[in-house]
Amino acid sequence: MTGRVVLVGGGPGAPDLITVRGLERLLEADVVVVDRLAPTGLLDRLGPHVEIVDASRTPTGRLLSREEIDAALVDRAREGKVVVRLQGGDPFVFAHGFEEVQACLDAGVPVEVVPGVTSAVAVPGLAAFPLTALGGARGFTVVSGNKSPDDPACGVDWPAVARTGTTLVVLMGTRHLAAITARLIEEGIPADTAAVCVADASLPTERTVRASLADLARDVAEAGLANPAVVVVSAPARSVARRTLVLGGSRSGKSAFAESLVRDEPAVDYIATTPARADDPEWAERVARHRARRDARWGTVETLDIAGALRTTMPSMIDSVTTWLAATMDGCGSWEGGAAAARQLAGRVDEFVDAFAASAGRVVAVSDEVGSGIVPETRSGRLFRDALGELNQRLAATADDVWFVTAGLPRRLK
Repeated sequence: MTGRVVLVGGGPGAPDLITVRGLERLLEADVVVVDRLAPTGLLDRLGPHVEIVDASRTPTGRLLSREEIDAALVDRAREGKVVVRLQGGDPFVFAHGFEEVQACLDAGVPVEVVPGVTSAVAVPGLAAFPLTALGGARGFTVVSGNKSPDDPACGVDWPAVARTGTTLVVLMGTRHLAAITARLIEEGIPADTAAVCVADASLPTERTVRASLADLARDVAEAGLANPAVVVVSAPARSVARRTLVLGGSRSGKSAFAESLVRDEPAVDYIATTPARADDPEWAERVARHRARRDARWGTVETLDIAGALRTTMPSMIDSVTTWLAATMDGCGSWEGGAAAARQLAGRVDEFVDAFAASAGRVVAVSDEVGSGIVPETRSGRLFRDALGELNQRLAATADDVWFVTAGLPRRLK
């Protein structure tokens, strides 16, 4: 005779925050395998015939191993019983719901999942701390804080988390909170970013600490808050970048991505640094295709005078730094060499970088990332590679945003 297993998410803590279906399944149970963070107050509603199996995780370990929990579910279901696996939050958020479902399926035991309200979503709401907002964060990121960012087994890409620009939710992070907040500040999140830590959310023992990101760990420690707790860090305010550099290789999609960054601008000065050449029909055809795909609202400025073109508050796009440098090196006589040519090129490059840094309007510059360990065969090739690499570094240093595009896929570097 075969019974069944039901995985029930009990919600963030308070017994009345379990879902209606979750409560219905619990009241049908013959056996309840329960965790410490589940709404254990609901067990008082069960009849005396219901077997309670304590599967709590304590600070020193588990009362039951992972294998023993799976065996309890399967063995009792095979006896024809309704077995409810009651956990806090949601069974599939930093829990072993998937493994428990798989163990049941492998044993031929019917299994149902009843989702619960995860504390990652419930606690910010209870604390009136928005995960998303109009004109604010456009998403949120949830990570586990049970290991220090310095632990090789941590598994969280903290630089990537900091770059998302989303609200950050850290579960079970009080033990390593000082290291976590320090790492987030190191990765670029402002120290004065608003943050909150809530312990025992939704329970009578609930306690909340609000502070800046820099002060949160100290204030939480002084208040004596400990796990189970949820930390929420507000998405840092981010204005539209005034200076953006987009890098990529040939046919990487960098120009199309750069154009998408200014697509919402009502008007753009498209600074094209390579005009069509009458003696090269194939190149002229490439330039014509490039012009045709530009937004009709944009104006094209074909010039090598970047400083002059950027003396405006109009949003601008420079495509490309690479062709500008090649043409400028032609004009300076850099290929022949000599101190005078080097001084002239250095002056033009300084002028470009200064204009980019001081631009009054928004500017997006497109450039090729060159090198990748390949040494050009010719002297002129090596000279150009070095000059472009150094120019890219200088532009990146002054840019607010830097992106790298590969196979049409953009990734933020800064």
